[in-house]
Amino acid sequence: MNAAIFARTGIRARATIGATPLRSGNYHWTNDGGKNIPFSTKNKPALAFGVTAYLGTGFALPFIASYWQAYKAGRV
Repeated sequence: MNAAIFARTGIRARATIGATPLRSGNYHWTNDGGKNIPFSTKNKPALAFGVTAYLGTGFALPFIASYWQAYKAGRV
């Protein structure tokens, strides 16, 4: 049984040696910092404001929604 497993592994390894790699080189990815995110990190105050606004909105949304529901029900 072990010999069969090793034989299949060897055959599989030989079959993939001549195959083309997954990344064939038709495109080029640069290693520039910050190029893989949809916002700029160069302006630190603007980044801090944007992150605070984004996270603050997500945190405040349930509280605003619960206030709105209580307001509609006439409990506020």
